[in-house]
Amino acid sequence: MSARRYALVVFAALAVIFLASNVIVSSWFAGARLDLTENRLYSLSKGTRETLRDLNEPITLTFYYSRDAAAGLPQVRTYGARVRELLQSFARRSGGKVRVLEVDPVRFTDAEDEAVAAGLQPLNTGPDVDPIFLGITGANAVDEKVTIPQLSWDREPFLEYELTRLIAELQGVGRKKVALITTLNWEPSLAGGDPRMAAQTGQPFIVGELARLVDIEKLPQDFTGIDPDADVLAIVHPWALTEQQLYEIDQFILRKGRAFIAVDPAAIMTEGAPNPFGMPQGSAPQSSNLAAILEKWGVAVSTDAVIDRTHALPIQAMGPNGQPVVMPQPLFFEIPVDQLNREDLVTAALVRGVNVGAPGAITWSSAPGVEITPLARTSGDTMRIPAAQAVGRPDPATLLQQYVGGSRQETIAVRIGGKLPSAFGAQRPATVAAATDRPHLAAAAEAATVVLVSDVDFLDDNFYLGGQQRQPLVDNASLVLNAIDQLGGSTALLSLRSRAPSLRRMTVVEDIRNNAQARMVETQAALQGELAAAEQGLRELEAKGQGSGFFAGDLGAELTAEERGKIEEFRATALTLRKQLRAVERGYRTDLDRLEGWLVLLNVWLAPLLVIGAGVFWILRRQRRAAAAPDVATPAAEAAP
Repeated sequence: MSARRYALVVFAALAVIFLASNVIVSSWFAGARLDLTENRLYSLSKGTRETLRDLNEPITLTFYYSRDAAAGLPQVRTYGARVRELLQSFARRSGGKVRVLEVDPVRFTDAEDEAVAAGLQPLNTGPDVDPIFLGITGANAVDEKVTIPQLSWDREPFLEYELTRLIAELQGVGRKKVALITTLNWEPSLAGGDPRMAAQTGQPFIVGELARLVDIEKLPQDFTGIDPDADVLAIVHPWALTEQQLYEIDQFILRKGRAFIAVDPAAIMTEGAPNPFGMPQGSAPQSSNLAAILEKWGVAVSTDAVIDRTHALPIQAMGPNGQPVVMPQPLFFEIPVDQLNREDLVTAALVRGVNVGAPGAITWSSAPGVEITPLARTSGDTMRIPAAQAVGRPDPATLLQQYVGGSRQETIAVRIGGKLPSAFGAQRPATVAAATDRPHLAAAAEAATVVLVSDVDFLDDNFYLGGQQRQPLVDNASLVLNAIDQLGGSTALLSLRSRAPSLRRMTVVEDIRNNAQARMVETQAALQGELAAAEQGLRELEAKGQGSGFFAGDLGAELTAEERGKIEEFRATALTLRKQLRAVERGYRTDLDRLEGWLVLLNVWLAPLLVIGAGVFWILRRQRRAAAAPDVATPAAEAAP
């Protein structure tokens, strides 16, 4: 076989092998992928994998995405691709039980009408722009439907949770049942599942919201058992519970593993006299705790109240002259977003912070099998005061005068997880009656989850609603709704946490910008200081009688030589500082240009330069080897005369 024919045969064989390899890989390893991203963005969580594994009927997910309309918006286009990739991962992992359809609802088409009929809400991207739909509807085998009306890119960390929750709902999860223990004037039956009706019947906003999402059974004060069919136990400012009731609570948590608990050493909302926020009168106890159960988990809620000076809320108080003034009241303070846990689904989605009133401080120690995750913390500028003093609503001026701040952050809310032990030990106490024939549990059969908040005042409408429409100004209600929603989900949903967004922060650019802004602020402060010093000098001249009177209000007076000198001095200083400001701004732009140059060099030119350098090195090496090799004479040359 000639060399040319041999080369053609080898080329044809390689082509066949290449095509066959692609067919085999695409058919046999379609679901395989290697996720090398830092935060494992393209790997499904364990909870999602369990949910997809346990599917008992096919699910159809329809992804409505206005691809053409979003072409000019990089952020929307990137997020749309992220949603599509995650949906494809769901379909692959489900083994064919999840079917994904994608629809582009072009304007004035049947697809757009279908998206609107499904309840999708277009993104608001500006006037004279075609509506951009980015949402999902899911349907099960009996055509029950669940819709996510709008997927917003700022909620990307929760995308996997929302999709998994949608699938769980389509599997017949339905409305959850919550058993409620509280001394507060909460009557879910009056709320009617509508927050507006709740307001008309005198019920708090949170009761109407809860009644809309779940079925609530409020237990009487003499209850001796908890419905075993309840999905979640909610304890909000309980009374002095009997041993029998504590035992029922203990066993329910160990058996079901889902509870939301809110206790308070100083519940100001229950005090009879009106306080500065005008909260209603009540007859509930002023303090509550579940020490008998919490101590067994290594958790304690202080009997003192916490106040915070840094984030104190402004209230109207009486000033020294008897006039009403607005003053910060450290008894009522905000927990801002940056002091909420940004990785736990209960608090990660909150964007407006939470207001609290004289909460307790949660502390914990190591307990076998128990895991504590802080959800909300105060600033470091806190102080503890006796609960009785807090309930008496001390004057803010008095509190501020007596304030002795520290550098210790207090924890206001935690998630308690793990195989929790029973507060009653290895067997049921003889003094406790067995409500049923269920055996006593000495520890949770499976990992339990309890959300504990050391405040109940934050649930009062006056702490977070505002305006004539009584709209939430902060995320007090959302904290409770998120907790109940997640606790009511499956074990797989409970295991899910927020994921890091796929868009990476440009930390170097942000550092350059922040440093430049800090320098500019410093220079501006110096300029303002020079201005204040010049004004003070002119006022001193007027006070000494050495001024012209111009700066005392006589606009017709002629400036003195000393006044002109001070003004010229200030002008010269201001000119110098303005030059410094411009230099800072130029330096900021120079730093960015330098960074851009390095990025272009590394991303655009580095690879070609490395290839060229490797080629030149290889050629030079071959030339050196050829030059160093000894000449070998041919036999014919040696035989020649």
